[in-house]
Amino acid sequence: MKRILLATFALFGLLVLGGSLWPSESQAAPPRESAVVEFTQTVKLGGVLLRGEYLIVHDEERMARGEACTYVYRGRQIDETRLITSFHCIHVDREKVAAFKTTFAPRATVYQVPEIKEIQFAGSKDGHQVP
Repeated sequence: MKRILLATFALFGLLVLGGSLWPSESQAAPPRESAVVEFTQTVKLGGVLLRGEYLIVHDEERMARGEACTYVYRGRQIDETRLITSFHCIHVDREKVAAFKTTFAPRATVYQVPEIKEIQFAGSKDGHQVP
């Protein structure tokens, strides 16, 4: 009887421990994140110059398959005819941010166009570096 009771407690403990280690839906990254961003100054993103309004989309499923996972469209919606650029980002863990964030590379001169090196979506702990 003691063995059955001990085995039951051990099994229950493993289930509780396993459940806490396995990421829940709320902890897992969303399959797709997007943001509409307006660049009032010209910026560079992966060799492309941007100015105006763009939709930036990150797709986790494409990233898991090793495909280009970050897409930039001119305007506010996904339209393949308005695709500006796409790339396979480099994932980095960051602190959660409240608003969409862009990180720029240091500039050698004030005349150099600012170059985006990383983006992060509002409410996310995932940074997406531009290769």
